[in-house]
Amino acid sequence: MIHPVLPPACYTEQSWFDLEKKKIFGELWLLAGLKQQLQTEHSFITRNFSGVPVLIQNLGGEIRAFRNACAHRGMPLQIEDCGNRKLICPYHGWSYHNDGRLRGIPNEKIYNLCQSDQANIKLLAYAVEVIGNFVFVNLNTHPIPITEQFSTDLLRLLKEVSVHFAPEISYTTFTGNYNWKLNFENVLDWNHAQFVHRQTLAPLLKFESGGIFSAAAPDKSLLFVPGSPLADIRFSGDIQLSNPIHLQDISRIGRSSMPYAPRWFSPLLNAPVDPGAFFACNIFPNVNFGSIHGEHFYVQQFSPTAPDRIEYHSWVFTARLKPNIPPQPHLLWGIHHAEKRVIDEDRVLLDALQRALASAPHIGVMGDHEASLAAVGHWYIQHLDTRSAQ
Repeated sequence: MIHPVLPPACYTEQSWFDLEKKKIFGELWLLAGLKQQLQTEHSFITRNFSGVPVLIQNLGGEIRAFRNACAHRGMPLQIEDCGNRKLICPYHGWSYHNDGRLRGIPNEKIYNLCQSDQANIKLLAYAVEVIGNFVFVNLNTHPIPITEQFSTDLLRLLKEVSVHFAPEISYTTFTGNYNWKLNFENVLDWNHAQFVHRQTLAPLLKFESGGIFSAAAPDKSLLFVPGSPLADIRFSGDIQLSNPIHLQDISRIGRSSMPYAPRWFSPLLNAPVDPGAFFACNIFPNVNFGSIHGEHFYVQQFSPTAPDRIEYHSWVFTARLKPNIPPQPHLLWGIHHAEKRVIDEDRVLLDALQRALASAPHIGVMGDHEASLAAVGHWYIQHLDTRSAQ
């Protein structure tokens, strides 16, 4: 038996949320989007990380990130969720170089800004790390090395599997009325799949006696077959609840058996990248990435906007299509529709759990298989100065 670490208050109270904004979302590397969204010059995406507006844009072939605020009056430089537009403020036309330095001011004389003043004007830049097709940003002035947050195996997997991504994606956002940690705990909690997803995901999986997922064989995989770049990847086993818990320990890589049968769109793909398997990466603090047979992929992110509210970001895409096959938007729509059905099965219960925690005196016991959930709680307590939340 494992005793829960986190009190209900850390899921419901503003004081804990304020600490998270500073100590987690203000210090750690956060997924901003995918390179598929930033393929052309001037293409951009905008995000809001716990109240911080962030612009990520392809500038001169390099992906850069800035606070999405003009240095003049703070107007967002890009006001859409995504698009293609030069780095020019829509309010007064101030423009910027690729590195964020001021480029030009229309009607310059009315501002009466000398050249030295203008030379010191620049956008607030954030650190960017591109791992394969995954674009991460860090809002801290002195960001930690990304290798301190994510294991070498996880970074290798993100890089190597990105080679197989098709360039076309389907992307959507929606909201959830629950704490972000509940969603991360949910994706770590593999045992819930048999009960919550009994008619959607569970029938596709293969279980051993006692409800444990069957291990997937590597022999048919293009990712994990002996001799491939990921042949020696270490999948996450039961975590040891040592003290302290290291940040790298709470992001997890799992792979289980999923009996393979070709689907109608299988002949459109170069090849199934990982047939007979379902793999998932639970990337702390708030991302779930995985694959069904290596034929299609999903990325889910649950970004907090309040103690009891998230903005859910969902991307789906396939493995690369054969050279003569045109983009298949109807296929992506169908995959996303099925993905959303699974997500909604979780959201209904997590909404209910959030409401229950609002008046809960404590959280109940946990089983040994939930050690990874407890590890997140241990790291959370270690990292946050909980005394200031009292």
